[in-house]
Amino acid sequence: MSFDNKKDLRKKYGPRKNEWIRVEEVQLIDEKGENIGTIKTTEALKIAQEAGLDLVEVGPNVRPPVCKVMDYSKYIYLQNKKSRSNKKGKAKETKEFRFTPVIDKADIDHRIGRAKEYLKKGHPVKLTMYIKGRQSREQASDVFDEILTNFEDYSSIEPDPVKQGRNIFITFKPDGKTKNKQNSKEEV
Repeated sequence: MSFDNKKDLRKKYGPRKNEWIRVEEVQLIDEKGENIGTIKTTEALKIAQEAGLDLVEVGPNVRPPVCKVMDYSKYIYLQNKKSRSNKKGKAKETKEFRFTPVIDKADIDHRIGRAKEYLKKGHPVKLTMYIKGRQSREQASDVFDEILTNFEDYSSIEPDPVKQGRNIFITFKPDGKTKNKQNSKEEV
């Protein structure tokens, strides 16, 4: 396995630490967060070992590189925790609600209510009509069109319901600001 640059190495192995820091001098920050200044790497390693901690390169792109005396395991744990929390906040999970052509009116009303709750919370909602066995497409389309009349306040991601195999689906998003889409609040 070959790495094209140092960033690929840092992604795979993390920041350099202790003996892997191979420059003569480093800008040292001690375990309390105070800037010690530029010192020899061997002296910085001794300071870290006396404190019972690691010397970790936190600023590799400057000359001399910035190194900090800290617990390496704790540092990696906090970095992973931060990246996980960043990933969680970005994408909202799509909630799917399934219907069939022979579904009862009360079940339709319940699922529509739940779908609107998810839309109010900011989640995208996918409505899917499953056509099984000998059920007719016309009946399924009629029931699906009736269901879609309840979602006039929301914009859909697809311009029209998509027919894929024996299924029909459409995805709604909560904000209603999509241009050129069905049920959009903005005019073009």
